Amino acid sequence: MIEFDKGIHLRGTSLWFDSEKKAKFSFISNANIGRFVPSEKVIATPETLRLIEKRVGKSVALACPYNRPFTIGSVQAELIPSGCMPGSAQIEIQKAGRTIIYTGDINLRQSLISEPARVKRCPMLIMKCTYGSPKYEFPPSEEVIDSLSEFIDSSLSSGSVPVLLAEAHGLAGELVKRLGDAGYRLGIHKSIFALIKIYEEFGIGFKGCELYKRKEAEGRVLVFPLLEGLKGVEDIRDKKVGAVIESAPDEKSYIKTLYGADEVFPLSNRAGFRDLIKFVESVAPEKVFLTGAHSSGFAHALQKKGFEAVPLEKPTQLRLF
Repeated sequence: MIEFDKGIHLRGTSLWFDSEKKAKFSFISNANIGRFVPSEKVIATPETLRLIEKRVGKSVALACPYNRPFTIGSVQAELIPSGCMPGSAQIEIQKAGRTIIYTGDINLRQSLISEPARVKRCPMLIMKCTYGSPKYEFPPSEEVIDSLSEFIDSSLSSGSVPVLLAEAHGLAGELVKRLGDAGYRLGIHKSIFALIKIYEEFGIGFKGCELYKRKEAEGRVLVFPLLEGLKGVEDIRDKKVGAVIESAPDEKSYIKTLYGADEVFPLSNRAGFRDLIKFVESVAPEKVFLTGAHSSGFAHALQKKGFEAVPLEKPTQLRLF
């Protein structure tokens, strides 16, 4: 059985998946899981633990690399890549002769900073569907970067400073990697720059990156975190602002107003609706349990395709087998 209550508990064990409350033992799927309360013990990839080491606090942290089976009591487990950001992982569980896979966010597209997602067939799938609504159909990354390049080149040629706002974890790193490889000189906000330095510890190379310092914006593309907004670049009068954010077309106007942006670029490092469907079809589970804001709608879409899909939306206990 599983218990769903601010995380998912595999009953009969001490193991939780992405618990949002203090638990005895929690698997952490990636460094950008949002709400986070340190558990007594946590398990994740070495990369994820490095990225969240300040948030883990006094938890006993167990680092497990990809594709290396291990044991938790009577449970056999293995972490496999999920493709969202450095260290992001799914966990495959063998319990009582049955196999379960839990994944937080998944990404089936090519990333320049993450291990490609590994897709395994499994009879029981528990997954997060952050963008499980049909309105979230993200364009190819290369197409978004081409549009971004046009925006940047136009801004620079007119004497304006291009300022790009992106979510710090994962997406900003992907953006910096792609723009640096394209030859742009980048001025990076200190919080994103600190993450870039950690990514470099993992063997990821970045080009053209410098820590942004005031009055050193000329000829550079500035990359700042969404949460900071335009704080730190208020003194730059002539700037063009691009919000690089996972978004649907009908959210564009709202995002522009919210972040003071001139343009919105829907770059994504997480699966949109179509890729989520593709992932489930590739795993071919007998039963799917879903978490996330769009779990009910996504469950309905899967049911229409013949899957037994159950949205997890309120605290409950369910029989897995």
